[in-house]
Amino acid sequence: MNCMWAADEDVTPAHLNFAAQPEGPYEFVHYSSNGSNPATPFPEADLKATGTVVLTGGQVKNDNASVAGFNKGCHIVASEYGNMLLIKGNGSTEEPDLEAADALGGYVNVNMFTTSDFPVNTPVRFQFVSKVVGGVTSDYKVAIYNYGGSNSNIPLPEKTTYSPIDTKWWPVIYDLDISTVVGSDQIPLRIKYSIPQAHANGRAIYIASIKFTANPSTECPELDPNSEGWDTPDGSPVSSAVEGVESAQGFVAWDRQNIYLNEMEQGSTVYIYSITGSLVKTIQVNDSFMEVPMNQGVYVVKYGDKTSKVVL
Repeated sequence: MNCMWAADEDVTPAHLNFAAQPEGPYEFVHYSSNGSNPATPFPEADLKATGTVVLTGGQVKNDNASVAGFNKGCHIVASEYGNMLLIKGNGSTEEPDLEAADALGGYVNVNMFTTSDFPVNTPVRFQFVSKVVGGVTSDYKVAIYNYGGSNSNIPLPEKTTYSPIDTKWWPVIYDLDISTVVGSDQIPLRIKYSIPQAHANGRAIYIASIKFTANPSTECPELDPNSEGWDTPDGSPVSSAVEGVESAQGFVAWDRQNIYLNEMEQGSTVYIYSITGSLVKTIQVNDSFMEVPMNQGVYVVKYGDKTSKVVL
């Protein structure tokens, strides 16, 4: 343990702490350049104090020409599990009131740099939790590289974040190889999130969390190889109000104008109450995604044995 950092200290760059960002459009990407990786080493003058994001890819344009088009589809959305990042690709029908990104063909890489004061010679745990909606046919992947981009002795070799068989939230949780992060010349680190060929369009990516924890005090959890993923974005168990009764499936999200009902059991009933307890709307679920227009205010959404407080 490196005593410069407390046990279980959160060292996530502020720009990647989506839970702390206000709901609404998000200027997620700062720069763009053609090719698989940013210029190596990335110019220090362009690094942001809170974390830098560089878009690259086969059809991504140089000189930041692709930034605005990609950022159109980047939004911080609220949910009962906290705020998260939504990257809505061109043609995606997810959350229809939110703008989608411009069309972008080929493969796309989102390169997320840590801050320059990121811990060295310190145990660090990495967590990345995501879900892709819209028909996945190739693997999404994530890896972490030292500053400079060496492909050997890297902190985290490439891991799959989402595959064609996944339907739930998928967590990637690993302890970094600290033997590869021993000096200030090796930071900031670069998280490379790889969106496969043709998958930047027609899909929506929810990134529930990106987190770095210094000096973790527990053993790194291992996901059961037979697991189908997490039912919830934070991995918490789905509780049941009545023993022996299966808990309601799905979750609630919202923006300033709508409440979104996601993956709830078709045929079930959702009740929306005012904060004073008056019934405002009753909805019969007939689709895996439903948009419910609402006036601004505070509501309580009840479905099955679950209750969510919503602030529009």
